[in-house]
Amino acid sequence: MACSLLTILAGAVPQVASGHAERHTYYPARSKGAVPKHRTSGPSLVVCKRDSRDRVKRSWSGDGERARRGRAKALRVLERCRYRNIQKAVNDAKSGDRILLMPGVYRERPSRTVPVAKKRCQGDKYWEDSGDNHQKDGRVPTYLHQVDCPNARNLIAIIGDSLKDRDRACDHKCNLQMEGMGRSRRDVVIQGDRLKPDVIRADRADGFQLYNVTVEQGAYNDVNVVETNGFHLARLLTRWGSHYGILTFTTDHGLYENIEAYGNGDSGVYPGSGPEYHCHGYGIEVRNVNSHGNLLAGSGTSGNGTWWHDNNLHHNGAGISQDSFAPGHPGMPQDCSKFERNRIYSNNVNYFQRNQDTCQKPFEQRPKRVVCPVFQVVIGVGFMLYGVNDNRFTGNWIWDQWRNGVRQFGVPATLRGENDPAKQFDTSHGNQYRRNVFGMRPDGTRDRNGTDVYWDEQGVRNCWQANRTAPGRSLTSDPASLPTCASGGSTNPEPNWVKLGAEVPCATWNPETNPNPPGCIWFTSPPNPGD
Repeated sequence: MACSLLTILAGAVPQVASGHAERHTYYPARSKGAVPKHRTSGPSLVVCKRDSRDRVKRSWSGDGERARRGRAKALRVLERCRYRNIQKAVNDAKSGDRILLMPGVYRERPSRTVPVAKKRCQGDKYWEDSGDNHQKDGRVPTYLHQVDCPNARNLIAIIGDSLKDRDRACDHKCNLQMEGMGRSRRDVVIQGDRLKPDVIRADRADGFQLYNVTVEQGAYNDVNVVETNGFHLARLLTRWGSHYGILTFTTDHGLYENIEAYGNGDSGVYPGSGPEYHCHGYGIEVRNVNSHGNLLAGSGTSGNGTWWHDNNLHHNGAGISQDSFAPGHPGMPQDCSKFERNRIYSNNVNYFQRNQDTCQKPFEQRPKRVVCPVFQVVIGVGFMLYGVNDNRFTGNWIWDQWRNGVRQFGVPATLRGENDPAKQFDTSHGNQYRRNVFGMRPDGTRDRNGTDVYWDEQGVRNCWQANRTAPGRSLTSDPASLPTCASGGSTNPEPNWVKLGAEVPCATWNPETNPNPPGCIWFTSPPNPGD
């Protein structure tokens, strides 16, 4: 039965899977780099719009001391404005410069005029096989494409490696800091054209920083940071992206903080192919993120070496997804991240049953506030874990998840393109759940999950210990008994085949050709369990 079911799963690899299409990328050198620190002095270039002065006055309105000082400072900066478009300032910037963005709406009209399919970058040297099936033909742009045609697929491009050497490290446009000068992150809006995949792309741009702006309407990502050693993304609002609000990929020494993300068709935030620390540290930190109204609050295919803590992840289709699905993603299988003190609740919004006719239209033709799912998600789940190893879940609050608080499954290696029989059961091992709170809000109010823990029973060293529930209630789980950490954890490397078999129909989901796979329960709304 095991071999036949693995064969079925291999044949059911979906046309749209977790993760995203990206060229072959490489991890930065761990021994180099650091999270860059926000700078308030040093060389700077100022970008503004014609109405920036009026917007500054509205942003910093009021007679209080803070408002007066903020207004005066912003108006002094405005006097130095020499640019109307951000990309022009990026082009003129040198490593270490700050780019100061005055309040306004930036549509980057010169970049918009560059065709997405620019003829210059259509030859074979500009495209390569991605190793997965996200693009219709499986081909994605090379780094040379980003160098030679930076604004074909990016409204704003910070491209740091000149290709004069072979080290894949930043040569210019390094340590660039881009910062909105409004009182609020909503005062500076960078608006995508809904055609170019990335609104802002930082590629091999070590030390990149982005602060205090709103980025919206990317045809794939609002913000995309790739192969970058050291980044800091803070005080951002990212919304209405076709797929991701913020995506980082094969990066290291990175920090997401104080971010709001909503309206995205996959995840609000996605630190994917995280750094390979193998449980000896964490290279990316995600903190104080408020992610809501997306298909997923957060996710990460091979989201390794990442520390998620003190985040509010709520009112999405599901909470956090971690997985080892997509072929071509470095760092498989996923391992060694930790999740602490996150509040994960009410992720039960069924976008699969909304706007089905509208979602058949191309992204640029849809109303901008419509969320259209681009990935298979189990509606009503807090932690959606498919093929993860050696993660730590500690002190999280998980409530009002109508299906499962935690859902953990193994993933056969065939689904990520590895057919070695010895690797087929190499996921879903060593995950520890300690001192989490299920079915109760931080104020003590009871708010049940459908089932607190649903596990396919695959893997060794998985364990649960000292988790809490509302007074008078027991932890609900399937299986009914969960192994403790004191006992050494689970011992069976293979799954419950009945449970795994029930997942097979869901792997055939496709938003265009098979939006409702027969026999799949993922895309139906579970009942509210009460409280």
